[in-house]
Amino acid sequence: MDHRRYRSYRRFRYSAGGAAQTRASQQALFDVVSDIGGENRYYTLNALWTVRELMDAALGGNGLRHARPHDRELRPGDRIDSWEVLDVVAPTHLALIFGMRAPGRGVLAFDIDATRRTNRLTATAYWEPDGLAGVLYWRAMQPAHLVLFDRLTQEICRRALDAEHGSGTHHPHTAASS
Repeated sequence: MDHRRYRSYRRFRYSAGGAAQTRASQQALFDVVSDIGGENRYYTLNALWTVRELMDAALGGNGLRHARPHDRELRPGDRIDSWEVLDVVAPTHLALIFGMRAPGRGVLAFDIDATRRTNRLTATAYWEPDGLAGVLYWRAMQPAHLVLFDRLTQEICRRALDAEHGSGTHHPHTAASS
């Protein structure tokens, strides 16, 4: 895949996202973010993800592939289900290239920013359409994105806080640094 086409993803024509704040550390948030996909699925509204995966599989894509690297930190080029890791800057950023069949190209970026007493997690989908079909595709998916990313960021924050408080609800596959 030619990653140069994705380097300027923050300038793609469309974007939609959600955000949440937590007292969990950046590292705890990043551990949950970077453990997305595979057997963990997507933490919330997995039925929506499954519908999209089934659509991709019906078009000959690999949307039903649920796999990811285990027992190591993510690196650019790694596959997480139908996504490809574009950028990793632990513990503040993860960007994934959308790998399902669609009329355009997309990136899902997670950013963790420190605020005065909390950390803010943002999940943003960026989309560059290919023609009218790409615009229509984005318009059809945008309402789901608005709900999905708010819930996703809230759930990641909850899991990160639970992990720090020792409730044992999250077991990262990636190597965590201290």
